[in-house]
Amino acid sequence: MRRSERHHALVDHLRARAPKPISVSRLARELEVSTRTVERDVAALQAADVPLYAVPGRAGGYAVVPEYSLPPLHLTPEEAFACAVALDLLDGSPFAAAARRARDKVGAGLPASTRETLRRLAPDVRSVGRAPTDRASGVDGVARAVAERRVLRLEYRDGAGTTTQRTVEPLALLEADGAWYLVGWCRTRDAVRGFRTDRVVRVERTDEVLSADRARGLESDLARWRPRVVGRA
Repeated sequence: MRRSERHHALVDHLRARAPKPISVSRLARELEVSTRTVERDVAALQAADVPLYAVPGRAGGYAVVPEYSLPPLHLTPEEAFACAVALDLLDGSPFAAAARRARDKVGAGLPASTRETLRRLAPDVRSVGRAPTDRASGVDGVARAVAERRVLRLEYRDGAGTTTQRTVEPLALLEADGAWYLVGWCRTRDAVRGFRTDRVVRVERTDEVLSADRARGLESDLARWRPRVVGRA
């Protein structure tokens, strides 16, 4: 990675967590350089008037002023291709519609030279078992409902083909073995349940908001699988 690319990457990492600081050791791991190189890069960016600042303490490190913005995004061909692959793999997920829009934006923002490099040099990547599904459009609102903690009414078809009506307090979205699940407290069964999103026939969002106590109960239920959090810095 060239020095200029590394400087952009360093600021990107800090902006993604702003105003929280990131330790020098973590920045070194993310950029695959030494901590001494990170310190030199930070000093160079500060000399160029980039508003980076040190946060003291055990949980400290470096941070950037949240309002700071960089020039337009510049992706290497490898980064652009990785974004396209990742977004394509969200087809059939609760994020399918947003992922398609994001993929278009990434492609439209690439310089012509980068697009040409991708056409010539991108590896042949295939996916089996993740074919596009029209059903995904029916659950686009699930992700928003989880974020807003809105109670849902679902029409759900199980693996045996039986359709039931469920009232669900949505707690999280879980990806497991290529399938996406809405995890929530099912009032019909009076227990935590997982609903495969490709089996959701219809979704109705209500105005009712979950209690904080219910959301806290999710962690103990999922602890047995030790899932990793994705999509957050």
